[in-house]
Amino acid sequence: MDTATQALLGAAVGQVACGHRLGRRALAWGAVAGLLPDLDVVAVATHGPFGEFLYHRGPTHALWFGPVVGPLLGWAVWRLYAARLRRRRAPEVRRDGLPDPGDRRLLSAWALLFVLALFTHPLLDVFTAYGTQLLAPFSLRRFAWNGVAIIDPLYSLPLLVAVVIGARASVSAATGRRVAGAALALTTLYLGYGFLLNERAERSVAARLAAEGVHVEELRAYPTILQPWLRRVVARTEEEVRVGLHTSWRPDHVVWESFPSPPPHPLVARLRDTWEGSVFVWFAMGQVHPRVLEARGGTVVEIDDLRYGFPGEPDRGLWGIRAFFDRAGRLRGGVQRFNRRRNGAGPSLGDLWRATWGDFSDFELPGAPS
Repeated sequence: MDTATQALLGAAVGQVACGHRLGRRALAWGAVAGLLPDLDVVAVATHGPFGEFLYHRGPTHALWFGPVVGPLLGWAVWRLYAARLRRRRAPEVRRDGLPDPGDRRLLSAWALLFVLALFTHPLLDVFTAYGTQLLAPFSLRRFAWNGVAIIDPLYSLPLLVAVVIGARASVSAATGRRVAGAALALTTLYLGYGFLLNERAERSVAARLAAEGVHVEELRAYPTILQPWLRRVVARTEEEVRVGLHTSWRPDHVVWESFPSPPPHPLVARLRDTWEGSVFVWFAMGQVHPRVLEARGGTVVEIDDLRYGFPGEPDRGLWGIRAFFDRAGRLRGGVQRFNRRRNGAGPSLGDLWRATWGDFSDFELPGAPS
């Protein structure tokens, strides 16, 4: 999920687990802990443009990270407060009646806060389509449960409300914990709801294609943006790849676009066999589409990630890799990563919002299967 939402989740978790012992500091430090796993994005600076593919949602998002690193960070924060306590030589007088944050009795609370905030971060991320390495570095398998979009205000808003209420000085710690607990329960149910919607979308679309006599080799549904109901569906047959939109509010209808399955090409295989190509196919969890384009002096090969894309351009993802081969088939200039910009044509966010509620009138797109 987006960084702000992860901070809100960490704050709410900290409030529920440790607010009764740490007061409102549990909110603040929970938010900090909720952000920490995403510091792995510095891999872009240290490992080049493919560092994000390799290391974002890698070891810092593994299930062991919170239980192992959390106690160390909790101890470090407690030490900061303990050092301040030693300089003052007297405990802080707190109006809430709680011990000084540097009190040794609170060491376990600080450790618990960081363990839980770090541990819940990847549990939220795994419900998106991006892919999370829950077992890194012991396994490179990417997990994605396709429940919610990377940005979903319907998930974030309850957490925001709970954190704002809990941060108010006029609200008791007990009330703040109850509100945060209710928000966590509601948002957890929402994640499960999104996962079930995705499973239902895949079953519904597969059944519809089977009834039409379309033999599907692979079918996957992915959340779109800002809400859980509209899904991007990618279905592969022997002859073509279909990319469609399916909404839970009108499950009997899918708006399809399609393009032919490309024949095998030696330069595509060459690109996939490079280190960068293998990393990208792994990152995209195999949901890729190659394209071979003639260019001056040789051939350009592109590979797109089809999990994310714009309507109207079914064979183009939001990002991909590109390489140039000369006429002798030699790779020139290395493999480049690119982010694709929308060309300005096709449906808008407003069109997608109307499609969410079953109005597909703006999606009479070229390339639709007959």
